[in-house]
Amino acid sequence: MGIRRRLLLLLGALIVAVSAVQFAVSFSAALAQTNRLFDAQMMQIAQSLRLSQQGAVFGADQNFHTEFDLVIQMWHAGQLTVYEEREHRMLPLRAASGYSNVTLANGEWRVYAVQREGGEVQVAQKLGARRSEAVNLALHTLWPMLLLSLVLLAAMGWIVTVALRPLDAVRAQIAKRDASALDPVDIGGAPAEVLPLLEALNGLLARVADNVGLQRQFVADAAHELRSPLTVLRMQIQMLGREQPAAERQASLEALTAAIARSSRMAEQLLGLARQDALSQSAAPAEKIELTAFAGAAIAEMAPFAAARQIELSFLDAVPVEVPGDADSLMILLRNLLDNAVRYTPPGGAVSIAVAQHDGSGVLTIADSGPGIPEAELPRVTDRFYRVPGSGDSGSGLGLSIVLAAARHLNARLELRNSRSGGLVAKVLFPHVQA
Repeated sequence: MGIRRRLLLLLGALIVAVSAVQFAVSFSAALAQTNRLFDAQMMQIAQSLRLSQQGAVFGADQNFHTEFDLVIQMWHAGQLTVYEEREHRMLPLRAASGYSNVTLANGEWRVYAVQREGGEVQVAQKLGARRSEAVNLALHTLWPMLLLSLVLLAAMGWIVTVALRPLDAVRAQIAKRDASALDPVDIGGAPAEVLPLLEALNGLLARVADNVGLQRQFVADAAHELRSPLTVLRMQIQMLGREQPAAERQASLEALTAAIARSSRMAEQLLGLARQDALSQSAAPAEKIELTAFAGAAIAEMAPFAAARQIELSFLDAVPVEVPGDADSLMILLRNLLDNAVRYTPPGGAVSIAVAQHDGSGVLTIADSGPGIPEAELPRVTDRFYRVPGSGDSGSGLGLSIVLAAARHLNARLELRNSRSGGLVAKVLFPHVQA
């Protein structure tokens, strides 16, 4: 249900309820006023008869014309005389002096009795007649109330429409947008009650715009980076199609195999980076992961590649440490760190991995004996497709970018530095695991 309809229903119900209460109060006041007026009329009639007919005895043919179902009774020397012929054959008996209520078989009566010389005067009236008159009086006040209620309902509809007009302007502004419009919504003039909602919407649009910008840049960079290896593949295939000596054909075949391997690795890294970007938009799972076991599995997986390059892989510390996060992201982080270390370490070098615990947090350290990275280039090596000058063409510039994206998804912090003895030291500090 919309805000406008909800406001109209609630305010309309409130107006109807107030009108009903007002009518009930008016009816009660009208009934009380009617009772006072009729009591005064009964007293006036009785007193007039007592004073004007002292000692007289009236015949049954004499009439006192009264209204609103009044019945006049007079007693003289114990004899009852009824003035004015009435439809009520059963009349109240002699009541006590003053006002009193009497219930008979034909209904309830209001009676006023006064003593006179030689007898008594009594004026009676059915209470039903009083109630009917009170209802008539209340109904006369109902019509202005109904008219006022209708005016209030119309005014309420106009006020709600005017109050919600800024929201209609925002709705129309959003409705005119296409899917590519991610600029903030103009919230000028919006009610204070909906400003937090609109500000949150603008914040979401800003994040979506940033994400779309990153995706566009990623696609552009990926297309640029894939153009070169695909060109090389096409040239190598063309060379294989020519007639050439067996030695040259073998060399072309090896070059083609290497180009295919580089292209395959770049495609895998692109897919891995895209997956980490998607995961970074959501919170990391709260599962506990045994860091040491995953580090050992990553070393075992990387061992054949290290052996082919004559690189020694060693696990210095194997302290059992649990860290919170996502198992797939952790494995991607470990693989890329080890692949980067082995790839840039010269043959005969060494790569070491250590797992430690500090203040309840897990610390992963991977160090290699390679050339390291110039200090001026350290802040940029995690940029996508960035290669350190002079590092050769074996890398795609995505390895450390994937590591950084995975670390962010794991709520971990990546630190890179050069060791004093040469080589790069990559340290990943994981958050404290909750018990």
